[in-house]
Amino acid sequence: MTGSQKGPHTVIRYADWTISPETAPEAPPIVFEFRCMTCGAEGPADEDFEAARDWTFAHVGRNPSHRGYGEVIHRFWRMTLVG
Repeated sequence: MTGSQKGPHTVIRYADWTISPETAPEAPPIVFEFRCMTCGAEGPADEDFEAARDWTFAHVGRNPSHRGYGEVIHRFWRMTLVG
């Protein structure tokens, strides 16, 4: 390439970003879900935490040895350029 020819290039500038939960009224709702750590079964996802958690009690009732559960939270986050 000669001095007058330029190839593809990328311009990257330093920027400060922050991330936080989206609070706009039109943001998707937070959704809760639980997963059995013994068998991998998943309860139904629900916007109501208590409703999602109720599945764990029903599941352990049917499977007394399944005592460990992971919580899955689906929450929309927003990146914002600082400054």
